[in-house]
Amino acid sequence: MAINHTLVSVIVPSFNRADSVGKTIESILNQQVDSDIEIVVGDDCSTDNVRDLLEDYRRRYPEIIRIFLRSENIGLGANWAQCVKDCRGEFICNCDDDDYWHNPHKLQLQLDYYREHSGCNILMTDHRTEDSCTGKIVEHKAYINKDVDIQEAMWGGSNFCNATIMYRADFVKTHLDLDNFIQRRFSLQDWPALVILTAYSNVDILPVSTTTHVIGTVGITRPDTVERLAHRLYDDKEIFHYLMELFPDKFPYSEFYWNQYVNGRLMSKAFDLGQYDVAKRYGKECNNIGRIKRICSQNRLLFELYVWVKKMKRK
Repeated sequence: MAINHTLVSVIVPSFNRADSVGKTIESILNQQVDSDIEIVVGDDCSTDNVRDLLEDYRRRYPEIIRIFLRSENIGLGANWAQCVKDCRGEFICNCDDDDYWHNPHKLQLQLDYYREHSGCNILMTDHRTEDSCTGKIVEHKAYINKDVDIQEAMWGGSNFCNATIMYRADFVKTHLDLDNFIQRRFSLQDWPALVILTAYSNVDILPVSTTTHVIGTVGITRPDTVERLAHRLYDDKEIFHYLMELFPDKFPYSEFYWNQYVNGRLMSKAFDLGQYDVAKRYGKECNNIGRIKRICSQNRLLFELYVWVKKMKRK
């Protein structure tokens, strides 16, 4: 990599991903870019052997890789926020520990865009998904609903991959209360950060695929049971409260709305897992789902038919 005065900080939040974080780091090291980079890894008290792997990378690339080992598990949002505080770069990127950058020009393309667009603060690109079970790869266009306010689009009217985003570091550190993310130990980082940051800036999209988002793996954002999803949603409630405190006129909090949201998520998870009794329980209490799905949640035969059709469509 040629060296420029620009420094790009790449954050890799790490937790129990010894099987994939090496590929993540290699994809960053393989970037062909005319600037310095630093890779800031925050390991959130992993219990597998990932720390040995990370230490090996630090020994091999001491000028590039900085590792922060948490002595206790503080949650993804807090871990990420602490990494942001530790970043020294003019720009900040994310690359989660089970994703990777398949485009070796990802950073250069984004830096070139920033150099030509001084008003840009948040830049995302297209991405692809890779199913870890089947190996199937699907390309996705980054999408933001232009018919609504940008914050409302970030709330639920957009399609993007966190690992594609490049931010101006001073913009993030000015408008995000990182200490709040840390003290409240938020379970997520990308969604609340973007809801907040888009109060101060639009989002630009570079229409080129740069990042592979791996799906099918089990993790914080992809729990494998209804019980684990329920636990994660319990933690997420703190984030919802926080955002609604910041923007009460835009996102007024309602306990009824929150319960409907939770019931809908848990019922959908039960459909994914083929658990009729669980779907029936949450379907009775959920009014924010489609009529067909609600009917199927209350009839075992229709439920099994619905699950079978969905399974066939995924093949």
